[in-house]
Amino acid sequence: MMKLRSFAHTDVGLVRPENEDSFLRNDIHRLYAVADGIGGLPSGAQASQLAVATLEKIFTSHGAGHKLNYPRILAEVNDQVFRLGRVLSPQFGIGSTLTFAHVTGVKLNIGHVGDSSAFRLRSKHLEQLTRDHTIETEMQDRAARGEPMALLMENRNALTRCIGQPPPLEAECASHTLLPHDRYLLCSDGISRFVNVVEIADILGTATEPEAAARQLVQRANERGGLDNSTAVVLFFD
Repeated sequence: MMKLRSFAHTDVGLVRPENEDSFLRNDIHRLYAVADGIGGLPSGAQASQLAVATLEKIFTSHGAGHKLNYPRILAEVNDQVFRLGRVLSPQFGIGSTLTFAHVTGVKLNIGHVGDSSAFRLRSKHLEQLTRDHTIETEMQDRAARGEPMALLMENRNALTRCIGQPPPLEAECASHTLLPHDRYLLCSDGISRFVNVVEIADILGTATEPEAAARQLVQRANERGGLDNSTAVVLFFD
């Protein structure tokens, strides 16, 4: 089995009064996640905290190292956050993004809803393994299919899916084969919107420890104004 080193770091940034990001780092179950409470809805911190807590509770009720039914798990997490939203904010609900990675053998399994991101650095090539579930991305998909599209610029970052939405939830799940020296990043959009892919690749590639990479990514986001909460979960495979 490949050796896995991990580290997670989060920061409120320089503008927001509260950190609505949450993360999960469970080395025993090899489960890692980032959740970002949705701005514009109330109780974003509670939404992201419940998302990762529910995720961890479900995974730890199973034996470590086994592939699970990820769409069903995400649906259960969604239901829990949706129910809390009915209590905390009956009119608007609450919501969060959720991007997780679960390592089973030589596979890295990803579950994803929203606009947090999973990146892989392999042989100096950085690839985003998730798609942002935003109006902008959906419109790009329609344009690629030759369908008519109209996009208001102020709405382009609005989410089309989130944890906490009324069921059913259409989640994105994928499995990737691990190779030695792979490096992975799960991050909230407080990093991906302010630190470009060239910088992310450089930081992941030059750091000798996951902690250095995670702290440097968050620091770079703050150097750009710290306009949002920023969270990085970094995985190194040796």
